[in-house]
Parts: sequence; structure tokens; C-alpha cells
Amino acid sequence: MVHQKNASGSHRGNVDQTSDKERLIQQELPSSLFPRVAEIGLISAAAFGCGSSDSHSSSIQGSGIGEIPAEGYIRLAFNESPFGPPQAVYAYLEEMLNRPYAIESPDTKFLPGINRYPDFLNVELTELFARRHNVPSRHVIPTCGISEICYMCSQAFLGPQKRLLMPEVTFPLLSHYAGRKGCEVRKVSLNDQHGVDLDALLDEVDRETGMVYIANPNNPTGSLLPYADLEVFARQVFRKSRDTVIFIDEAYMEYVLEDPLPEAVPLVRSFPVLVGRTFSKAFGLAGLRVGYVVGNDYLVLILNGFLGGFLGGDMGWRMLEGNVNRMATAAAQGSLTVEGLSHIDFVKRQNAVLRSYLAEELNRLGYPSLPSHGNFLLVFVGSDGENLRRYLCARKILVQAGGSFHPDYRDWVRVSVGNQAETEAFLDALSGYEPSRSHPSCFPVYYQGI
Repeated sequence: MVHQKNASGSHRGNVDQTSDKERLIQQELPSSLFPRVAEIGLISAAAFGCGSSDSHSSSIQGSGIGEIPAEGYIRLAFNESPFGPPQAVYAYLEEMLNRPYAIESPDTKFLPGINRYPDFLNVELTELFARRHNVPSRHVIPTCGISEICYMCSQAFLGPQKRLLMPEVTFPLLSHYAGRKGCEVRKVSLNDQHGVDLDALLDEVDRETGMVYIANPNNPTGSLLPYADLEVFARQVFRKSRDTVIFIDEAYMEYVLEDPLPEAVPLVRSFPVLVGRTFSKAFGLAGLRVGYVVGNDYLVLILNGFLGGFLGGDMGWRMLEGNVNRMATAAAQGSLTVEGLSHIDFVKRQNAVLRSYLAEELNRLGYPSLPSHGNFLLVFVGSDGENLRRYLCARKILVQAGGSFHPDYRDWVRVSVGNQAETEAFLDALSGYEPSRSHPSCFPVYYQGI
């Protein structure tokens, strides 16, 4: 399959969506405490004209909106949100920072500040996340993002006698942890549509399968599994091996447009299923690292034994110093307010608009992409994707080479959906790319993985 790059350029305009959301975002932020964060928040939220969550415009028109960082790189490699966190987050962060350091507070409702370890039971977050999904609080564990869930699962359910089963092309962190523990990792090819093949996974399940990992939507292909298919799969796995745990990673679920969402939380009541969620993507809190996992009583009890942090002391005393820091807790609380969830609806709609625009322009340049339900596109470039990554890196634009996920995707790159100015810069740079020219190795000083 060969795709020719179009010689002609193409007109690219801007997203034009303005409403009450713009006035909301432009309200005063606590800039005295967060001068740079407040600035970034305004830039990010204005990236598409601050359209409201009930605005349905899908056209890209008008003048340039959105900014590119004056220094540094355009980060389209890590699937971060260009819109920043909900504005409500800043008030919660400010309140946390303003708590007194002295424990001898005259306030009878004194709450500890950032000089104190977080609550080792994470009571507030646990109850907050449980209410979000209408499950008992004993079914929830707050975590340091989905990364900690992957580590905990590798320790709790995998080992030399318990293998990991997963798609061949997906988020590889759990596979990394499993391999370090000496666990066999068995991988199954994707289907013809680059989606997770549940039938192929089921064929590999046996009593030595400790865990099945599924990302939904899948990273990096962007495919989505319906809830009904996941339910049938969970039931069939349970029949073959009652002890096999299914971990469903829903890091990108907030970007999915389907209604109702194919959320897997209802499965935890009947099957050994764990569901992971994060605030690092649509909620714009990647720098604070907060997420959670939902499961039944038994699985949650097991996982609780592998939380990070240890202060020592007898059992029953405060052995854990808390794996979610106080600022992350405050940010998560602000994110799940009415205003915060309205912002997430705004992010979902704006992401869909720009994702569609990016796909159209890439196709016009001769680079088709897979349909995606996330905030990224997997793009076929018809030549070495690593060479394109190097070319863009030299121009301070970061994307992910498809070969880093699997050799079969050597001729692909994964591109995150940025704000409009970032998207325009990426497309302009791409239009000048010559695949026949080899580009030297290039990594930013803060280079991260996938």
C-alpha cells in the first residue's frame, strides 16, 4: 500500500466557537499563586475560541487562535491535553496551599496542609470516585495515575506461573512491569481494522493466564470496543478460568462521543474485572498524577497491599504515607465539580472537532490515519516513521514513531491532538517533509517514552 503525498498545499482555518464558556474561562484565576499556570490555562482554554459545551459548530474558520510555546517543543507525542485543567481546579489548589502549617490551629475544622502526609486511606477521593460511578467506596482505590495501577497489577496477579495476555499493539507499561518480574507475556494480533481482537484473546486464555489487559479506547490505534462485547468476553473468560483478572484501561474514555459510554465499571459486580481511569488526559492533570481503579471487594483488597509508600510501624497504624499527594487530591476534587465536568464536555467536543480536521488535512497531504476515539491519530506515512519523527523533532515538534509500539507499524506515527496553533505548525512542517532524505537522531533533553 503506497500513498503519494499531494504536491499542492491546502487551506487551513480555525475553530470558531464562542459563548458563555469564554467568559467563564476568562474569569480571574489565582495568578498571585499560579502566575505561569494561570497564563497557560488561559492560552489552553482559548485555543478554539472557548466554545461552550452546548455549542455544536464543527467548522474550522476565522483567524488564528491558540498559541505555541515561546520556547521548548510542541508536544504531540504524549497525548496530553492542550486545554489545561478545569478552572475550578485552581480554587481547590489555592485552598490547599493556604492551609496553615501549624497543627495547633484554632480552627476546629482544621485540615492539614501540604507539610503533612496525605490521608493514607484517601477517604475523600475514594468516596468521590465511588459516587462518580455509583459503586461502594470499598470498590475503589485512588492511585498515582494508571501507571501505578499497572505496577500494582504486575505485583498482585502476575508472576512466573501466571502470564499476562494482551493485544500485540497497545500501551506497553504493564508488559514492561510483567517482564521485569519474570512473567511470560503472550500477545495477540489486532484484527483487520487495527482493533482489539477479543476472540483471539479468548482463544489464549487458560488457567495460567493471570491477567488480560485491554485498553479501551486502544492506544495507539484509537479503536473502541462496545460494552456488550466486553460483557460477553468477561463472561467467557470467567467460564474458562475463574481466577483470571481482566484489567480494562479507560484512560481515554472521556474523549469518547458514544452515548451511553461503553464504560466497563458495571462488569466489576459480576466478574473479576478491574477498570482504570486517569486525570492525566482529558482532565489536563498529567503533571499531578492522579487516577483510580474500580474492582470488586476481593480484587481491591489484594491491590491495597501493593500501594506505594511505607512509614513503618505495627499493622493497623499509619504504615502508608499516601500514594496520591494533597495537591493532586485537591485538583481531582475541583475537576469533578459541576463546572469541572462542564469543562470536560467542552474538551471532548473540541477534541473531536480538531481531530476530524487533523485527519482531513493529513489525508489531503497523502497521509491517511485510522479512525480514533482518543485524542490522537495513528497516521500511515508510507515510509520510516522514525525518520519522520526525527525530522519533526529537529523542528521542535514531537510525535511518536509507530515502530516503538510494534515493528509492523514502522511506517506509521502517532500524533496527539494539540491546540489549533500546534496543529497548524505540525501540518506546515509535515508539508515540507521529504521521505527520501535521512534525518539524524534527535531527542529533546526531557524525552519521555510512549
